[in-house]
Amino acid sequence: MKNKILMLPLLLSVVACGNNEKLAQEMYNQAEQLYLSGDYIAATQWVDSISATYPQEVDVIRNGMLLQCHINQKRYEKELIEVDSLYNAATSELAALKGRFELTREGKEQTLANYIYKGTRSKGEVRRNELRVQVTEKGDLQLTSVYCGKSKIGHTGISVQTADGRAARTAEIAYDGGKNYRYASGGMNIEMVTYNMAQCQDVVSFIAANGDAKIRVKYTGGKSQDLSLDKLTREAIANSYRMAQLFVMTDSLQSHREYGIIQLELADRQLMKLQDKAASEK
Repeated sequence: MKNKILMLPLLLSVVACGNNEKLAQEMYNQAEQLYLSGDYIAATQWVDSISATYPQEVDVIRNGMLLQCHINQKRYEKELIEVDSLYNAATSELAALKGRFELTREGKEQTLANYIYKGTRSKGEVRRNELRVQVTEKGDLQLTSVYCGKSKIGHTGISVQTADGRAARTAEIAYDGGKNYRYASGGMNIEMVTYNMAQCQDVVSFIAANGDAKIRVKYTGGKSQDLSLDKLTREAIANSYRMAQLFVMTDSLQSHREYGIIQLELADRQLMKLQDKAASEK
């Protein structure tokens, strides 16, 4: 009787081990089915659960590691296909859009040329109130509010508004003789305030979204002055904004593609390493 009692824990242990192996294998089977169906994220979660729940089931865990390598391969292959498709579409759109612009460089000292929408840049001295927009070769958008008049207004920004009251405004750029530049020429006072994308994104995105509407521009930070934004300028700003977005998009997709290639190569090497180890242990 005493011997039977002593054997009971051992028998329970054997039964438990058998159950654990079976349950671990069921988890592996679930992971494999999800992998075959293309649900790679869920498959990874099931593989991770095997070692977390049944750390003693070494054989099943080893098979799970091999399966995870296959999951990683398929996952990064799929992502690369998707990224390549998006990248090709973005580069094609960007190439077509560049045809609407002139690539210009003001003087030899300017290291980067600028894309300027065709027909928008007047020659010679400034003689009117206007908004100017350009995009550098690297995709950085710049908007400039230009004032030309007999009296100074001292503006530091602009706001834009449609007839129904919707509005947006730029950041205020304090006078510094650089980004906020003022001078006199031919009896006229010229003021030019230049905004980078972060400082004018609300305005350019607003104009791009309301290209068919009548838009009023108000100079802010100084004496009251406004102008009606003509159709060509609205087109220039909308297309320049899209160009800047495409530059950012293509750069980001290219980075994602390079990362995906590295991860795929890593998965390939890891799979080969595990397969070689499994073969040597047989």
